[in-house]
Amino acid sequence: MSKWLKSGFAFSQFLPGILLCLLALSIAVMADELKIDHIRFEGNTAFSNKSLREILKAEEGKAFNSKNLKLDEILIANYYTQRGYLDVFVSSGFKKNGNKIDITYRIREGTRKFLKEISIQGNTEASTQGLRNFFKIREGDPFSRTVIEDGLNRMEDYYLNNGKPYALFADTTHFENDSLVVYRLKIHEGPTVYIKEIRYSGRERVKHFLMRREMAIAKGDKYARRLIEKSQSNLYSTGLFRSVEYRIVPLTDDGTEVLLQWKVREKKARWVGYRFGVGYEDAAEKGNLTTFDVTLEGGHRNLFGTARSLSLQVVPSFYFGREVSSAPRTFNNPKNQISLNFVEPWVLNTRTPGTFQIAYSREKPPLTVRPARNLSTSFNIQHQYDNNWGFTSGVAFEQVNVEDSGTLSVDSTQVTDFRELVPGQDRIYSFQLNPVKDRRDNVLNPHIGYITEFRNQILYASSRLQIARQGELVDTSATNLLYKTTASWVRYQKFPGRKKWTLATRARASGMLEIGKRNNIRLIPESERYYIGGSTTIRGYSERGIGAEDLVVSQNGDTQRLPVGGKYLLLLNAEVRVPVWWLFYGEVFLDAGNIWEEWDDIADNPGLKMGTGLGLAVLTPFGPIRFDYGFKILRESGESPGEFHIGISFAF
Repeated sequence: MSKWLKSGFAFSQFLPGILLCLLALSIAVMADELKIDHIRFEGNTAFSNKSLREILKAEEGKAFNSKNLKLDEILIANYYTQRGYLDVFVSSGFKKNGNKIDITYRIREGTRKFLKEISIQGNTEASTQGLRNFFKIREGDPFSRTVIEDGLNRMEDYYLNNGKPYALFADTTHFENDSLVVYRLKIHEGPTVYIKEIRYSGRERVKHFLMRREMAIAKGDKYARRLIEKSQSNLYSTGLFRSVEYRIVPLTDDGTEVLLQWKVREKKARWVGYRFGVGYEDAAEKGNLTTFDVTLEGGHRNLFGTARSLSLQVVPSFYFGREVSSAPRTFNNPKNQISLNFVEPWVLNTRTPGTFQIAYSREKPPLTVRPARNLSTSFNIQHQYDNNWGFTSGVAFEQVNVEDSGTLSVDSTQVTDFRELVPGQDRIYSFQLNPVKDRRDNVLNPHIGYITEFRNQILYASSRLQIARQGELVDTSATNLLYKTTASWVRYQKFPGRKKWTLATRARASGMLEIGKRNNIRLIPESERYYIGGSTTIRGYSERGIGAEDLVVSQNGDTQRLPVGGKYLLLLNAEVRVPVWWLFYGEVFLDAGNIWEEWDDIADNPGLKMGTGLGLAVLTPFGPIRFDYGFKILRESGESPGEFHIGISFAF
């Protein structure tokens, strides 16, 4: 053993020298790296050099890779053939001058071909005009084999979803006068196929009725691949199965009747899991805090074999840092949450999951200004339509108890008859209905698409308060009937000229209407007001760091500032996400927005707070982990230059 230890120590003495040599070697290799100096084209008359450069893998000023030459030849050839140049020929070559490379692509374009006619024969199930509409090309357009193949795929889907799985297609292409194309398609439709029987295998705990309930196709229906695949998707969405497979078995010699055989593998009914989250805040009065959330959860996903589920979730939150800038660093557990969830997958005999939840939380400073306990219960339903629209709706009750409220100092010009309010208890009853249209290509890391959302909530709040009149605390109560609404639109698209970059934009507007107006934001429960500022709204500002603040004096004499919030909110965001390396993305963002306590305040102060900055995100199975630094734009006197933010998932 000592011999190996001595060898290890000896190797460690040479390790710095080895690393230095490797670093020097990598620098030398980078210095000698071949760079592309010029890219030239010869023979192109139909398309400009700029158009062709945009489709190449090779780029001027970037590293030279000889493997990209053959790939670029294929890309150029495809570009021409999709636009009617079926006889195009492309070759390439390069010259080396020191560590610089000049590339030349030589193109022989040939004669451009145009569609003269599409002829369809053999169809009896569908009309000729109906089948012709599958081809998104008109007579006289440049002939594109890609467009023709897309039309064939749509036609095949039509037959597969209308009882004709054995349909065959034979096509030929004829040329006239060297530039006109006649496309002829002959169809053999085959017999119409019906689902005679449906069987299931592999079930252990799952009830038979549940399998049957998830079927989008039934016995006696025509064969339809779309409905069979939807049935497969429905079975997967229950969360009960590891695998769901199907096969079609002919039952008659002519193949007109078939057996739809399903084979499934169930997941374990009991499950446990965990998640981890981290955040960071650095503010002058709150000090700097790194927060950690640990989510522990477990449950049963298939109660009595009916796909009903029961789960328990516990979330302890910790922090490490200074509560105020002058305090020493400490480690504490200021917040704990626990929730029990029951899910009924079919409400009112429709594919509408319903979730019943009971939750309890307790939190204290520095994550909140005042210690508080929260008990809530809710029942929500969610339904998704085939056209990407969906909705969530539900009812909820919440009770908030402030344990050590302290004294809340309020400007006397903002409150009638009294100067100070001390929240004690809120009881909130609410109903919500939220339509959503989601066309994102990926939920965690979207590149293309959009999401449109309208949130609508009616709530009744009963609050017990203490007010200070002439130095004495007096118990009182306040009730509010509110209508809250939010319209939000988020879009994801390719950045112009950069296919791998993503441009994300968001616009959101929120407002609330007081029925029986009290005209005092402080009589509305804190949990129902709008707040802005922080890692998911306007970066460069601390969480809820925009808007008016009240001074809170606790019973031990400490003071903190409490965000007042507002009744109206406007938020605008733009962000460019750039792949850097492997799972890392860079971000450049611009955020703007504000909140207002009353409608009249918008006219008095219509300006927006703005922040800009840079960020780095790393993709993980749980979503991106993000590190952003935002700078305040046109910051006011006494404000910090900016803020550093850590978060899970992109800002929007």
